[in-house]
Amino acid sequence: MKILSKRIISALLAAMTTVVSVACADSQPDNNSETTVGDTQTGGTDAVETDATETGRAAVSDNLPSDLNLNGRSIRILARSGDKDTRLEFLADEESGDIVEDAVYKRNLTVCERLNVTLDVIEVNEERHSGAGINDLLTASVMAGSDDYDLVANHLGQLSPLILQGIFQNMYDLPYIDWDQPWWNQSYNDAVTIGEKRYACAGELSLSMIMGIYATFFNKQLWDNYYNDQDLYEIVKSGDWTLDKLTEFSTGVYEDINGDGAADEGDTFGMSYILDSIQADAFAAGAGVSFTEYSDGKYTWALENEHTADFLGKMEKLLFDKSTLLTTNLDAFQTTLLDKMKNDSALFIVHMLSGTELLREMVGDYGIVPMPKFDASQSDYKTTVHNGSSVFAIPATADGADEIAAVLEALCSESYRMVTPAYFDVALKVKYARDDSASEMLDICIDSISFDFAYLFNSAIGSNAAIFRSLLKSENIGSAMSTIASKKSEVDSKLAEIVTAYGELE
Repeated sequence: MKILSKRIISALLAAMTTVVSVACADSQPDNNSETTVGDTQTGGTDAVETDATETGRAAVSDNLPSDLNLNGRSIRILARSGDKDTRLEFLADEESGDIVEDAVYKRNLTVCERLNVTLDVIEVNEERHSGAGINDLLTASVMAGSDDYDLVANHLGQLSPLILQGIFQNMYDLPYIDWDQPWWNQSYNDAVTIGEKRYACAGELSLSMIMGIYATFFNKQLWDNYYNDQDLYEIVKSGDWTLDKLTEFSTGVYEDINGDGAADEGDTFGMSYILDSIQADAFAAGAGVSFTEYSDGKYTWALENEHTADFLGKMEKLLFDKSTLLTTNLDAFQTTLLDKMKNDSALFIVHMLSGTELLREMVGDYGIVPMPKFDASQSDYKTTVHNGSSVFAIPATADGADEIAAVLEALCSESYRMVTPAYFDVALKVKYARDDSASEMLDICIDSISFDFAYLFNSAIGSNAAIFRSLLKSENIGSAMSTIASKKSEVDSKLAEIVTAYGELE
């Protein structure tokens, strides 16, 4: 049957749900194992000594009162745990030897001890690409007036519609949360706020957001074969890493490896790109393309401009000018894309940082740089993240929002100091990317995360924030601006509805 009754859905979701009490105040780490994550001792055989102070993270403290005591309160967190990206945000039962998992364990223990709380994670077996199950559980609970959950972590795109239904509490002025701290993603938090109403937030507690950052991977062997007189990292630092540079470097990197006289997947290319994919979103974000603009209390469709047209022109040259010799027709599985990098048959690919997991066995080396700018005059690098990244909210029926806010602030700040350094400076720089310069590039990547209001509410505006996926999948880019123009009336109307809904929220 394609349609299930709500009662059956509820029963199925209950079967998907597990409650896990995270190790807290009365737990102690295993003193028999000792390695270093930043300047914090944790256990494991994969650990590599590193100093988190090199990025300044260990030195940044939060402003939570040192004597804040929540008297053993249990904080019930409704969260996904169906894959590594989501499970590692909260769940680490013990020190295992995995550097990131050990950092999560240490963070949880630290927060519990600091605030005298326990963390009870209600797991829902959904992964990065899903979140409907959490939405159903949460909506049923709030509509029944039940205080079942204190904090929810869910899919960015799928959580947003619940904001408009009044499912969450306004977090804008909650005590203990310091929104100016670096562990909060200012771009998301600004984008989701209208007036003084903020019903969701994003920060470094969201490991799926960090793993979901889109960046440019480059094959070092191929780079040395073709461009050993240039340093791509220095090009990035100088601000000159642009779409034109990517096109320039991609041009001419072609070898007919299989000797069949045709450019196909058996050959080596300057770049591999999957058509009709979220990579298009990453290129648009990197080039500073804005979907919406906010003025006089309303959002409007903002793609009809010269900048968008010029961006499309640059992408047409990158993707379809035959002189660039790109593969543009790969199978839409991520492993296929990553295999081109792993097998030294693509100089560039665009992928989430989580792709490093599938490159661990790569014999050669690769580097990671941010998404290219539109041009050198663009002030900053920008990128987007996978829309399945977790964001956080407090259910409308949760009691004691002040205390929940304190725990959220502590989890985010300790993640900033412990978990992100473990993922970047250990897992990526040494264990994965094995490159001494990678951490600086990754700092740029995380600082460049950018959100547009349309991306947050993509489903509510007819999925038009994903418009570049279709516009960039064929050579018919010339008609793209007329397609964009045709969406304005529809999108403006839907944006107005969203703003009106915000105005009606308490």
